[in-house]
Amino acid sequence: MKKWEFFLFLTIFFGSFSARSQNESVVLNFSANEFNGKVLLNWAITQGNTCNGITVLRSNDSINFSQIGTIEGICGSTAETIDYQFTDVAPDVNTTNYYRLSMGGVGFSYIVDIEVIDAGDQKYLVAPNPVYNESKLIFDNDNQEEVTITFFTENGEILFEEDTSEQSITLQRDKFEQGVYFFVLKSKGGMEPFSGKIAVQ
Repeated sequence: MKKWEFFLFLTIFFGSFSARSQNESVVLNFSANEFNGKVLLNWAITQGNTCNGITVLRSNDSINFSQIGTIEGICGSTAETIDYQFTDVAPDVNTTNYYRLSMGGVGFSYIVDIEVIDAGDQKYLVAPNPVYNESKLIFDNDNQEEVTITFFTENGEILFEEDTSEQSITLQRDKFEQGVYFFVLKSKGGMEPFSGKIAVQ
């Protein structure tokens, strides 16, 4: 690398790092929480910082963002830290939602993300189904109970079990032969057990 290229790299790198650090010091405690199919965003603008309005942005790939709402007027305060809240009433379901804030005249916040699960009336969803390489088994578990999912062959033989407190597990193709499989989900808490099936290609 030539000397001028090296110094150009340092200028870009540290300039980007400095801008990011500055914006992270403006926005505090930016978080996303799911409740009843909606996403509640909370953040604060630190004392001494102001901006000309806030635009709330959402993405499903963390790269391409679209506007989903605005907070008009001067935001923040020179005298105190100000808390803000925004509700995304229609997030994308069964995928990861990424959020960031465009602070008018200041820049962008860091990105936060959350997965919103909606298994529907069937209690579970396999996507994609059939399983080709990798799929997700998605189910309602809002209380994050400890559950055990047992997979069976068509002959009733136990293939494997998996424990989780999340709302989904990943199904790897290499754990299955081609065919149809059944599963039973049982909770160690109060969740009602249920069963289902998946197809593997």
